[in-house]
Amino acid sequence: MKKISLIFGLMAMISGIICFAGDNPIILADRAGSVYYWNAGAGRWDDLPVKSRLAEGVFVKVDAGSKAIISFGKKAVITLSENTAIRIERSLFDEKDEIKEIKIQLPKGKIWSVVEKIPSEDRKFNIETPNTVAGVRGTIFSTNYNQQDDSTTVGVVKGEVGVASSKTAGYVVLKENMSTVVVANKPPVSPQALEEKEKQEWENWKNSIPFSEIGIVGGIAEINAMQIQEAARIVRELGMAKKGSEKVMKDFEAIENAIKLFYSDTKTVPAKLDDLMKNPGLQGWNGPYLGAGTNFMDPYGRPYQYKRKKTPGGKEYLELSTFGLIGAAGETYGEEKKIIFLDRLKESL
Repeated sequence: MKKISLIFGLMAMISGIICFAGDNPIILADRAGSVYYWNAGAGRWDDLPVKSRLAEGVFVKVDAGSKAIISFGKKAVITLSENTAIRIERSLFDEKDEIKEIKIQLPKGKIWSVVEKIPSEDRKFNIETPNTVAGVRGTIFSTNYNQQDDSTTVGVVKGEVGVASSKTAGYVVLKENMSTVVVANKPPVSPQALEEKEKQEWENWKNSIPFSEIGIVGGIAEINAMQIQEAARIVRELGMAKKGSEKVMKDFEAIENAIKLFYSDTKTVPAKLDDLMKNPGLQGWNGPYLGAGTNFMDPYGRPYQYKRKKTPGGKEYLELSTFGLIGAAGETYGEEKKIIFLDRLKESL
């Protein structure tokens, strides 16, 4: 707490810092509740209106039950959760309003950062807490500083973030769906899985960011579109898998009936599915037991699997299966199996 008091106590001594800063591309894009900036000249916190341009050096705070969204030109956005304070310590842009260097101090609270891919090593976007530095090259990530235990948690949803302790040696690289914690003057802990609640929190924030209104282009603007396309793809593939599953079950029923007839004639089960169509040299075979043109292919273009197995208790059974539909991103839908116990097969005749 002393650290934060000292930071804010020094604000009144800072000269030349203004909030509304000409053509600076850092803008308060949206807000809800109580959002303020530190008016150094007057020595007080003043209300921060939407569309305000923010100068280098300005402090912004968000009260309980409130939130804010700040855009950095058309290449980055940060969100401020309730009870959060930041200082824009460094803000350099080129003549095209492309980011050259952004440094944001986070003395308390939590922010989400969405940063489009930064094209070169000499351009930087860093978030600093009292004990941590998080540097990005293009990503979606959260930074949360807890004053009570002097800890910083960094979580990455997309992209890659380098995390270092500002007080001791230690550096980790976080990739997609990973997180780390830096406590006091210790190094970052080894990367661990990002908690589901963090992913859900980003989903909630994402839906509230006015990307199109901000005018963000390139990768960030594509995030929503890509996720919409991904959702549409999954729905489409699930629909295909549902239809495929219906055909699979009909095929399994037809194959089971054919196996019953095969067993009735030969007093054994087929060694392979093709035995239902061509006589493998068994006495009594009276097939084919399925219609002409049967190729034992599933709706997804792969052969049905057929195996003879035993349970741990020694009961023999036949297993018909399909691997299902493998989606564009590698997901599997519509895996199906049918079990035919040999003792029940005999009883059915």
